[in-house]
Amino acid sequence: MPSFTIHALPEDVADEARRSPGAVPAVAGDGPYPVRCCLRDADDASDVVLASIMPFQGESPYAAASPVYVHAERCEGHTADRDEVPEMLRDRILSVRAYDGSHMLTGTEVVRGIGLESALNRLLGDAPGAYVHVHFAGPGCFACRIDRAA
Repeated sequence: MPSFTIHALPEDVADEARRSPGAVPAVAGDGPYPVRCCLRDADDASDVVLASIMPFQGESPYAAASPVYVHAERCEGHTADRDEVPEMLRDRILSVRAYDGSHMLTGTEVVRGIGLESALNRLLGDAPGAYVHVHFAGPGCFACRIDRAA
């Protein structure tokens, strides 16, 4: 299985999301809130905001903005080790979308989070530049990016 690295939202993207005019406070009672700046669930709505971000880092016909929860204030971020799937992803149904180095879709799977590593093995393969975007399957919200580790 290829080694992989899971990326939370970069600090600058999370900061921009927090400041965006469309950002709104999370709705109390809708939690837990899967927070994308640290890849952990937050239970308290007052700690998070809902905003929209563009997860693609390049031009692609698949590029689309996505809603995400971020902490209202900057947090310590994501610090997990390589090949470690955050608990936030393990108990949810995920849409895993693989892309090549030109940001073109190469494969998709819908899996329970506990099966994410197996899906990564199938989708990342040996293609140069391959990466995946993980979305929460129900609402379709962007969760994180995963790259093959160098």
